[in-house]
Amino acid sequence: MKRITSVGVVLAAVLVLGSCGGNSTLDDTEAAVFITVEIEEYNPDIDICAYLSGGVDVTIESMIVTSTGKAPGVTLGPGQDVRLLRWAITPERNDGGSTSSPQAIFDQGILVPAGGVTNLDNWRVYPVEYLNEVPLAYLLPENGGIDPETANSNIRQRLVLQLFGETISGKSVASIPQSIQFNFFCGSP
Repeated sequence: MKRITSVGVVLAAVLVLGSCGGNSTLDDTEAAVFITVEIEEYNPDIDICAYLSGGVDVTIESMIVTSTGKAPGVTLGPGQDVRLLRWAITPERNDGGSTSSPQAIFDQGILVPAGGVTNLDNWRVYPVEYLNEVPLAYLLPENGGIDPETANSNIRQRLVLQLFGETISGKSVASIPQSIQFNFFCGSP
């Protein structure tokens, strides 16, 4: 009986560990291609007061999304074209503060040809309404204009961009996360 109990405990542990694996179709990279993002041009200094008064989202002026075959010498066909379906933007503080802005998720519809590139101009990476959320809201004059965690009048965050999609043949694809550095302030930097 003791042996059956030990075997049962081991099987239960294996089952629990197996169920904790990354089984999300969004983070699989089972496709014959992988996606990379290169930021060509952007403004890292964001005056949140100007953006809020103009109602303008934070954008990247120019970026290149590239599809590359995983195996060298393999011929890629249209079944490996990638449809980018979702962007995830995860802010992380890099100025000593601990409270980050909220994550933003955008549903997209961008096609990247297999083994090719897609150039994107003026693509939104962060919604203007999130600039009015903590911690960036602390920088507004009506809230004192100072981040209470760092005692600075600016907040430095990297926005980690990751793209998710699938090939035309139905295989999941996710890009390697790309960090984009930003300095947020209100008025003069």
